[in-house]
Amino acid sequence: MTRFGPDHERWADSLGSYLLGAMPDDELGGFEAHLSECPACHDEVDRLRVAADALPVSVPLVPPPPALKNRIMAVVEAEAELLASADPAARAARPEQPARERRSWLGWLSRPAVALACALVLLVGGGVIGGLIAGGGEETRTLSAQTAPEGAEVDLKIGDEGATLVATGMPEPPEGRVYQVWTLKPGGKPVPTTALWTPRADGSADVAVPGSLDGVQSVLVSAEPPGGSPAPTTTPVIDAPTS
Repeated sequence: MTRFGPDHERWADSLGSYLLGAMPDDELGGFEAHLSECPACHDEVDRLRVAADALPVSVPLVPPPPALKNRIMAVVEAEAELLASADPAARAARPEQPARERRSWLGWLSRPAVALACALVLLVGGGVIGGLIAGGGEETRTLSAQTAPEGAEVDLKIGDEGATLVATGMPEPPEGRVYQVWTLKPGGKPVPTTALWTPRADGSADVAVPGSLDGVQSVLVSAEPPGGSPAPTTTPVIDAPTS
């Protein structure tokens, strides 16, 4: 029969965080001391270590965004605060897990905050998390326009599925005109697009840039007659580089 060491109930749910290297420093010493005295946890760690050690080499690693750790820890801390604030009667009424489940990897994963953290760890390893944060499964680059009307801010957001001009504080075009989007390649002339627009009442706008930006050096915007022009008739008011 497998023997349980002192404080087994306290440490049984910590196997997963220990194997993933996610255990807080102030708990690590206590858990390792428990391992030396608890054959049950020691055997479980040995059994699961092969799978845990295989995780880093099973998929290409992608560095997570700096904000990811803060988001994970916010969830973990919120769960800890919720449990700490519960009255003793509520904690006592919490359904007890079977002993085997408490000792197992699946028992550890059944805790919501830890399950979320593990899912994010695996997604980072698979190169997916950047797409989830950016949206639409793609990585987005944001570049500020070099030229924009006074008081306006314009960014060019470039993703795998296209580019978008995002403007704030943009003035209305001159009366009888609309803004038209152009693309410019090195040594070439502005190429017209079908993107014609005016800002919202608050000066904001989100304008999709048609077509591919392969080989394009910058995205331009000028004020043109309704319906657009085959060539700019005014000096561009926005010049947004693509790199």
